[in-house]
Amino acid sequence: MNFIKIVKLDLINILKNPTLLISNTVLPLILIGVLGFATSGLFGAGDVSSYDYYGVTMMIFTALMIAMTVSNTFMEDKVKRGNARIVFAPVSKMEIYLSKVAATFIMGTLSYSALLLIGQYLFHMNFGGQNIGYIMLLISAFSLFGCCLGTMFCCIFKSEEGANAVLQVVVMLLVFFGGIFFPVANLGKFVETVSYLSPVKWMTESAFRIIYDHDFSLFLPVLALVLSGSFVCLLICQILYKPEEYA
Repeated sequence: MNFIKIVKLDLINILKNPTLLISNTVLPLILIGVLGFATSGLFGAGDVSSYDYYGVTMMIFTALMIAMTVSNTFMEDKVKRGNARIVFAPVSKMEIYLSKVAATFIMGTLSYSALLLIGQYLFHMNFGGQNIGYIMLLISAFSLFGCCLGTMFCCIFKSEEGANAVLQVVVMLLVFFGGIFFPVANLGKFVETVSYLSPVKWMTESAFRIIYDHDFSLFLPVLALVLSGSFVCLLICQILYKPEEYA
């Protein structure tokens, strides 16, 4: 019961922060619109429009960027003051950091699922048609990974500034090698080989195979990869997190 109460408080803190709300709702639509319009002439008259392409890639990008949201949920000054009181409450240390993951994941899942539905049925972007549920599940799993990744960096660096500074670099590297903005295969064999280490690469590959080829061969492996990564991040949190250091 205490865990549920903490999750509710964390969720309320997120909803009260307009920056976090905009970055997880309005911003993805703006990115899709701007990039889709700017590159519309490069996609020709094929089955995949620029809006279709960036609709998928920007949703994956946003799901990973939720790592920055959870670092604010965990380490923002007034939140840390609330965490200091929780330290002395009858709750386990796991409940403290898991509540941040849970609250951010709930917000992210609801936001991204709504954006996918709006994009497909209002703006006619292709998110898989009747297979949109699979894309929702992939994006939700990846947002969980982003939440766990952000929480892990908070436990490592113990400050919002330090966590965000390193997170930005890590996220940008994963996004770059994942080919979110352009195919990295054009940059040479070495870069292409490195790109296979990025979960973003496998996320985009799986999503596009489902949407355009109705190929689900990568769906379960990618889901397992992302969930395994989330578990590893949480395991590191359990080892490193010491509530008294945040009081």
